[in-house]
Amino acid sequence: MRPIAAFGTFALFALALCTPLRAASDIDKQLARVTGTVQYQSGSDPAYHAVFGKIDLSDEALAVTLAQSRAQVILPDSSSIDVGPTTRLRLGAFNAADTGNPNVVVLELGVLHFNIRHPAGGRANYRFRTPTSEIGVRGTEGYIVTGPSGTDFYCVDCTAGDVTVTVGTHSYALATGQQAIIIGTTPANADVDVVARPCANPAAIALSDGKLGAAIPVDQRFDTTGAASGDPLQVVPIPPPR
Repeated sequence: MRPIAAFGTFALFALALCTPLRAASDIDKQLARVTGTVQYQSGSDPAYHAVFGKIDLSDEALAVTLAQSRAQVILPDSSSIDVGPTTRLRLGAFNAADTGNPNVVVLELGVLHFNIRHPAGGRANYRFRTPTSEIGVRGTEGYIVTGPSGTDFYCVDCTAGDVTVTVGTHSYALATGQQAIIIGTTPANADVDVVARPCANPAAIALSDGKLGAAIPVDQRFDTTGAASGDPLQVVPIPPPR
């Protein structure tokens, strides 16, 4: 009986060791520091915690970058979000495309470059929310800049039907090379201009490392959002989803 008991004890010990390893491999969302100061908030803890390498993020966690800083969010479907300086964003629960539930990313302030993996089916599976707008995307690459005076969204690679920008009760479909310039502080008072021209937003150009707007002279670049003047450590009100 003693060898059997010893074997049983060993089996339970091995199971206990394996269980946390399996849980640790079940990664949901990760936040990685690229350069500068990157911080996060999680749960009911109001403190900002520094990120020095890469961490797992809980649902509704807040990620923050300070000036001259960058980060990256890695998602389970191989989608990625590059986070520029002076940015504040919150990430909801990850939902696989076949659930029909969107993945919600709330951008309160700053600049993002996202590359979203194209899902099967016809529904947008990512929604980026800002103080003025909601952007539904699937299988899309683009840039979003948002600040105290509006939001700027640029489609780098957007197949027809894959991007819808909603501001209040109005929706706009965008395709590759188009840009939605939204000026205002809320969906109710925002004006929208959809144009087809190279992106001239300096925050997006900087995050692209010059891939965007290379032919635009520096003195002709402009940011209608006021993102650079915002404080990423301050809460920005976001309207409830429609």
